[in-house]
Amino acid sequence: MDEQKKLKRMASWTIAVFATIFAVVMAVMWLVTYPATGKSAFEVLGSILGMIWFAILLAAVLCILVYFGYSFYLSKKK
Repeated sequence: MDEQKKLKRMASWTIAVFATIFAVVMAVMWLVTYPATGKSAFEVLGSILGMIWFAILLAAVLCILVYFGYSFYLSKKK
């Protein structure tokens, strides 16, 4: 398979993995936080993002490192 196709496929996978991690973490935190507070939905979303920003940032950095690592691997493989 062509290296460009492999790199595009890896980009798709890393985006999908990040989106899945983000969705699962947000859903779990929503289920835990929303019933316990009497706040509006947007206030709860803001507080959830304030609580999990580091985990989301870490997941994004890991996905970016995997993508660029794979790009480096493909360039060295030639």
